[in-house]
Amino acid sequence: MRHDLSQRLTHRSPAAASASTTSHTKHAKRSAPMSLPTSALYARLVAAGLCLAGLLPLAAQAQAKADAAATTSVAATGETMLPEVNVSASQIVSPTSLKRSASAGALGDHAEIDTPFSIKSVSGEEIEDRQANILSEAVKYDASVTSISTSYSTHPATLAVRGLPLDDLNGYKIDGLASVNRGVEMPLEMFDRIEVLKGLTGFMYGFGSPGGIVNYVTKRATEQFTLSYDQGWSEDGVWKEHIDTGGRFGKDDRFGYRFNAVHEEGNAAADSAKINRTSVGLGLDARLTNDLTVTLDTMWQERRTSGGVDIITSPKYLVPGPISGRSKLYSNGSYTDVTYKMATLGVQYKIAPEWVAKVAYRYSDSVRQYKKDQYYISSNKGDYSDRISAEYHSYEFDEVQATVEGKFNTGPLTHEVVLGASNLVLLSNKSVNTPKVVVGNGNLYSPTIYSANNINFSGGTYGDDKLTQRAIFASDRISYGSWSLLAGVRYQTYDEIAHASATAAATTYHASPVTPTVALMYSPRSDLTFYTSYVESLEQGGTADSTTKNANQQMAPIKSHQYEVGVKTDQGRWRATAALFRVERGAEYVNSANYFVQDGKVRYQGFELGGSVDVLRSLTLDASVMGLDSKYVNAAAGVNGKRAVGAPNWQAAFQATWRVPAVQGLYFQFGVRYLGGMAIDSGNVNYINPSALLDAGVGYRTRVYGKLVTLRANVTNLTDRRYWSYYQENYLQVGAPRTLSLNARIDF
Repeated sequence: MRHDLSQRLTHRSPAAASASTTSHTKHAKRSAPMSLPTSALYARLVAAGLCLAGLLPLAAQAQAKADAAATTSVAATGETMLPEVNVSASQIVSPTSLKRSASAGALGDHAEIDTPFSIKSVSGEEIEDRQANILSEAVKYDASVTSISTSYSTHPATLAVRGLPLDDLNGYKIDGLASVNRGVEMPLEMFDRIEVLKGLTGFMYGFGSPGGIVNYVTKRATEQFTLSYDQGWSEDGVWKEHIDTGGRFGKDDRFGYRFNAVHEEGNAAADSAKINRTSVGLGLDARLTNDLTVTLDTMWQERRTSGGVDIITSPKYLVPGPISGRSKLYSNGSYTDVTYKMATLGVQYKIAPEWVAKVAYRYSDSVRQYKKDQYYISSNKGDYSDRISAEYHSYEFDEVQATVEGKFNTGPLTHEVVLGASNLVLLSNKSVNTPKVVVGNGNLYSPTIYSANNINFSGGTYGDDKLTQRAIFASDRISYGSWSLLAGVRYQTYDEIAHASATAAATTYHASPVTPTVALMYSPRSDLTFYTSYVESLEQGGTADSTTKNANQQMAPIKSHQYEVGVKTDQGRWRATAALFRVERGAEYVNSANYFVQDGKVRYQGFELGGSVDVLRSLTLDASVMGLDSKYVNAAAGVNGKRAVGAPNWQAAFQATWRVPAVQGLYFQFGVRYLGGMAIDSGNVNYINPSALLDAGVGYRTRVYGKLVTLRANVTNLTDRRYWSYYQENYLQVGAPRTLSLNARIDF
């Protein structure tokens, strides 16, 4: 029988996990196979009871400090009431409002409506209502965002924005600082919201893909004691338990905490995948004085999955028709095991009424071990050869960043300045021997399942890559009446030392780019902003795939330029954004000689529209659309003028939420996503077709014995549409099938 949640938290704390995690200088070790539950419901009920039994005394203490009069009133009347809303400056902003603050890296924090860039923020409430356990589900109703990998693969939580895949080492942040994303599906239960900053972010965040940045914002200590427990289930037997508690203590409530723990385990979609994950997060803060605050945030996750097979096509053959997402494709004994750790120490000091200094240190690492299947298509009928590879890979980030933000006036001009410096080091290590073995053949529509048990990585590990980035940056937002001009510049040194194998000589690269940004904004009213902006960016070059003639060759960094003009408005009952953009990026692709090369440019230009309207007090409609024209320019014959790989021409999303007036707390949701067709090779020989996916959900909030209870049911891919998901050139993955999810939450 598997350990329940409380046993796991006792058996292996984050500290213990840290001590036992394989070092990048040691030999890799394979984790034990994932166990299967023998009595899932019983184990989870025991877990809930034990955890709540331990936390209820805290709840009792907090209740004693709470407003007893209000509590007594509710209990005496026995009425069914939703939670009271305490209005304060930090709470009156709606989760979907453009006036909500968002992080813009080196530009500091600003309301979304006051930024000259396109930003999409998804609140924790939306994530919970969608029962989203993975990043792609959380951001699925933004037409500019495309999920390009399944959650059960060796590369989960991978997105493309405006047709451009994000950099999985530099494109994902936690609270604005570096975090390893390669192989990591972040535990969304730990976050207050997710922000997607679209387009180039060279000045704001340094090296990274021109697609944009995903920033996870952690949950913070609550002003009043909170404690909730929720239990979830999804087809065909994945169970999840989650505890969330927070509050403040000490003299004048100077100390705060937020603790989250989650466990998820089971078989998904008719055994097409398996998952077993445990995640723990703890955030602490200390308001040492009215001006000085110290924070400590930690997170640990161990996640083991099976599934997510790569389907590797070739221009020689037709793209196979999509298969059911319920098909089991992975070999017996295959898995992806990822252990992730993160710790951040921050200090914030208010120098003066309009000036704040911040210093933060972040350490994060992930250890990824896997045995995975890759199906190489070998005919027009879906025949394939199954290649199994085994590998160990670890990534380790160290980052220090210091900033000073402030305001001052020079005559009629108001200045908002940010000055900062950062130092970032990435160490990457991999197994010396990483076998890639063809184990047999099969057909997609009647797959043959092989065994991966005898295929193992070996030989210890070696350092395959070291990146060092140092930067200084400064920006000034100059305002005069309704006009404001933003100018910023980042000077950065980039040094890379790479080894193609354990015995290969080092390949070094050095660059010292200056990445500027400039933007002009006009705000005739506080609820309306027009803007135009220009940004430059530099990103790490790609690595040649193992199927190319120059396999594993590391390319030089790529430079990009972006031009954008847009408008944002927030009228209370309705909100809207519109943007025109153009991105020019150095091109990378596999040429006709089967070499991965950098040659020419790829140009992305298009528009995006988004809006949300409260048609009635009970009905909210959200919609977005993206039109994109992407093509290679000045590239090799056979590629020049072709559509960019993996970039759809059109995408759209729509969601409706109806809160039933006659039944307080009852709501229904319906959504549709149109995923555009796209070329999957640089020569545009093969395409995948567009598809429309429907989702539906229902929720009900009520009080039971004075406790707030929330019940949710959601169905994704309502029609069970079969479709392909694009990952990278010639790589496809099977789209997720129809999935029913249920969840019950109680707030104490």
